[in-house]
Amino acid sequence: MALSNEALERELANDLQTLGDLIHDESFYPELYKSLAGVPWSRDDSHIALSWKKTEELLNEVRARHDKPKLRLAQTGGEGEISPRVADALEPLGWTPGAATPRHDDAHIDS
Repeated sequence: MALSNEALERELANDLQTLGDLIHDESFYPELYKSLAGVPWSRDDSHIALSWKKTEELLNEVRARHDKPKLRLAQTGGEGEISPRVADALEPLGWTPGAATPRHDDAHIDS
C-alpha cells in the first residue's frame, strides 16, 4: 500500500538520521540537498518529490536534532544532481532516485 506524502517524508527524515558519520559531515549537506531537491525518490510502492525549499527545511530539521546551525540551501544551484555518495547512502535503506520532477507531480511536496 502506498504511503501518504507526509508519511513518506517522515520516513525519509527518520532514515536520514541513521546515516551515521555522513550526517555529521558538513560537506554532505550540499550534496544531499542537490540530490533530494526536485528529484522523486521511491521506496516500495510510493515516491516523494520535495520542493527546493521543503528540502532545505527537512535537512535543517535533521541538523537541529544534532544541534547544528541552519543552512541556506534552497536555490544554491545544482538541484536535481544526484550525488553517488547520496545514492549509495540511501540505496541500502530502500530509496531509489528517479528523473527530475515533471511540471506536475501529485507526490511533490511544497513548503
